[in-house]
Amino acid sequence: MNRTIMSVITVAMLVLGLSTANASTTLMEIGRSPFHQPPLTTVDSLLAMVQDKDQDVKTGFEKAGRPELYEPFVSQLKTTEIQTVDFQKGSWFEWMVFKKKGQGAVRVAKDVTWANDKSFPGFKFDIDHEGNSYTFAIPLGCGNIALMGMYPIPAAAVVPPPVAANQAPRCGMTVSSNSAKCGEMITVDASGSTDADGTIEKMTIVFMDDQGTVVGEKVVDGALVADVAMPCDATRLKVTLTDDNGENSVQDECTVAVAAAATASPIRFIADLGFSHQLDPANYIFGRVGLEYKINEQFAILGLIGGAPQVHGRDGESALLIDVLGEYSFGSRYFIDLGLGGWITDGDDDLPTENSQLDLVAGVGARVYGEPEDFNASLFIEVRSAFDELDEMDEYGRFGAGVRFRF
Repeated sequence: MNRTIMSVITVAMLVLGLSTANASTTLMEIGRSPFHQPPLTTVDSLLAMVQDKDQDVKTGFEKAGRPELYEPFVSQLKTTEIQTVDFQKGSWFEWMVFKKKGQGAVRVAKDVTWANDKSFPGFKFDIDHEGNSYTFAIPLGCGNIALMGMYPIPAAAVVPPPVAANQAPRCGMTVSSNSAKCGEMITVDASGSTDADGTIEKMTIVFMDDQGTVVGEKVVDGALVADVAMPCDATRLKVTLTDDNGENSVQDECTVAVAAAATASPIRFIADLGFSHQLDPANYIFGRVGLEYKINEQFAILGLIGGAPQVHGRDGESALLIDVLGEYSFGSRYFIDLGLGGWITDGDDDLPTENSQLDLVAGVGARVYGEPEDFNASLFIEVRSAFDELDEMDEYGRFGAGVRFRF
């Protein structure tokens, strides 16, 4: 008898367990067992829910048997297209994450069907993972995360490219300077150019004047960067590219306006005005005028003539100055002078402070006003001493400062 009763109970338990495991859920009301409260209203509130309940979301996916979907769900939620739809009666969900009465542990209901005649609003979106797209639904009123199903992502169709005629090169060009002196080198860089169906074999650089007349041309084979001299009458620069099939780029793609400035004269007028002090004491006001001959941007020769009247001191005499200086410019505004100077007086040739002499002249200065090619002014300091008195500069050396004008 007892054995019969136990058998019946065992069979009943097995049947009951099987029914529970395979039971479907009929859903009639939203909000009785919410995963999240208050109700969701916007996509931002959905994103905030997932962020705030990150661990619960992860647990829900694990209990649903789809832990591999957690990472793509969280990462793609910010970028996927999220729709707000009304879910009608009969809407089916493979599983749904919830909390009983909104409290306690995360639970998962499977095979869920919405059976109410009244629809409910919710979010709907797709998450992609390993070649499949998974459709999720989240009711606004409870925030329960539900999987509706999945479908394979169709492979992109491979369309063979049409056979087309040869395409012309596309020109992309920059010029190091649109304004340069006549004969000055500028760099034309067309390395940004492309040829979709071949290679660029040749670059032709053409300079034109206002009437469209060619005033300069250079052909460069096998390179897209070249240094060219600016012609004096140039107002436009055009680059034409030729590909390996002989097709030329469109002219107007690489046309820029340029301006050729006349080459500045290497000779200009200069004038100095300053004060000089002799340690054995004497004070002088000196002035010089002359010419500067510019060899290049760094080096120049200065020829100066002037006078240095003595204004105070017990030694020395007023002098005529004839100086030839070499000048080295650096750092855009600084310069160093070194050269020979004639200090010519009518004083006593037996006195070192009064005699005429050939001086070593050295100085350093900086431009403080104006641009290099325009009128400008520079401040400088200068020391001069006779060659045979260099070891006695503490007595007979003359130390000065002044301003130099270039016109």
